[in-house]
Amino acid sequence: MQAVLAALTVIFTAMVKFLFAGLVSYGMGHGFVETLLYMAIGGGVGMCLFYFAGRGMMEWFRLRYLRRSEARQQKGLPRKRVFTRTNRLIVRIKQRYGIIGLSAFAPPTLSIPVTAVLAAKYFRHERRTLPILLLSVLVWSVVLSTAWSFIR
Repeated sequence: MQAVLAALTVIFTAMVKFLFAGLVSYGMGHGFVETLLYMAIGGGVGMCLFYFAGRGMMEWFRLRYLRRSEARQQKGLPRKRVFTRTNRLIVRIKQRYGIIGLSAFAPPTLSIPVTAVLAAKYFRHERRTLPILLLSVLVWSVVLSTAWSFIR
C-alpha cells in the first residue's frame, strides 16, 4: 500500500510540477527505471488532462468574448482593440518557434499545466500538437531522471 501511495505521489507531482518529480521519486527510494516510468506516466496523463481541459476552457472564453462583443455592438459601443503590443509579441514567438519550441522548453520550466494550456490556446488546430507534447514529456522524463540520478 505504501508503494502505491509513493508511486501516486510521484505521478501527481509530475502532473503538476514536472521538474521536481524525479527528485521526489529518488527521495522516496525509487530506482532509475521506476522514476522514469512514473514521470512519463504522470507527465503524459497531466499533459492530456490539461490539454483537453484547456481546449474546453479556451472555447468557453471564445464564446464569452463573442457574446460580450455582440452586446457591446448592440449598445452602439465601439469594438475593443484586439491586437495589442503583447499580442504581437505572442504571435511573433508562436511563428518563430511553433509547437516544437514550446514542447522543447516549456514542460520542465513552465510546468505541465501551463504548457498544455498554451498549446491548447495557440496550437489546438494542429493534429500533431498532442503527440509532440507527449513525445516531449517522454524525452524530458529521460533527461530529468538521468540528471536527478547524478545529483542525488
